[in-house]
Amino acid sequence: MTATKASRHSAILDLVNRGSVHTQQDIAAALARRGLRATQATISRDIQELGLVRAVNGYRSSAALVPELVLSVEIVEPMAVIRTPPGTANMVARRIDEASLPGIAGTVAGDDTIIAVLRKPSAGRALKQLLGNAR
Repeated sequence: MTATKASRHSAILDLVNRGSVHTQQDIAAALARRGLRATQATISRDIQELGLVRAVNGYRSSAALVPELVLSVEIVEPMAVIRTPPGTANMVARRIDEASLPGIAGTVAGDDTIIAVLRKPSAGRALKQLLGNAR
């Protein structure tokens, strides 16, 4: 990652954490005020690379949204069944996979359900912690 890209990513995350950006144009304008110029295509790519999601309140980190999206986690060794609202299972499964928890072999996501394969019984606790201590 170039220094400019790193600076841009850092600035975008700062803006998202403040809750001050709702559109890509908002991001471009805020970056410009910080002396960082970026095209719409670059901003779109940055959003994808950073795992940002456009929510009602503007862009948010997918990692920050995960605890809100997990409806339940049921441990049925050697698996966990995770329920989410329709259309959000892939985002939650991606978060689990990117966390690279040593006790999780992998995930399979549908529309609103995820199966996580546990390598050991204690992995369920780490999984629940990652997901925001889901029920």
